[in-house]
Amino acid sequence: MTRINVGIKPSELIGKMLIAEHREIKRIPNIIKSGKYSMQGQPKLFTLGKGHVKFFYDKLEFLRKRYELLYAECKKRGYQVTYFGDSFTNLPKELMNDYKPKKRGRELVLLRIEERMSQIEK
Repeated sequence: MTRINVGIKPSELIGKMLIAEHREIKRIPNIIKSGKYSMQGQPKLFTLGKGHVKFFYDKLEFLRKRYELLYAECKKRGYQVTYFGDSFTNLPKELMNDYKPKKRGRELVLLRIEERMSQIEK
């Protein structure tokens, strides 16, 4: 699973979620570099579950910026994390687009976080 918590500042994430997103976000540019991707069926709107990763295939500049924020927050908290910013180099220019998260995306992510937190508490 690859989680991109759009609309949520890295400083708002609990430790486990921050570390998980830091680790997982680089999977998307690595898929692009491997050539094992297709834009066919790419969702037009942010989604969770099926299509979540594919949604970001042409939003790699957004992911690069988010990665830098995640990494900085990990270091700020004293976590020992490896820098994987090079994952975002040598990617097709046409896929290096930015993205501005919509309110709907933040709401979806917050609902998912609430669900996960309630499962942990049980």
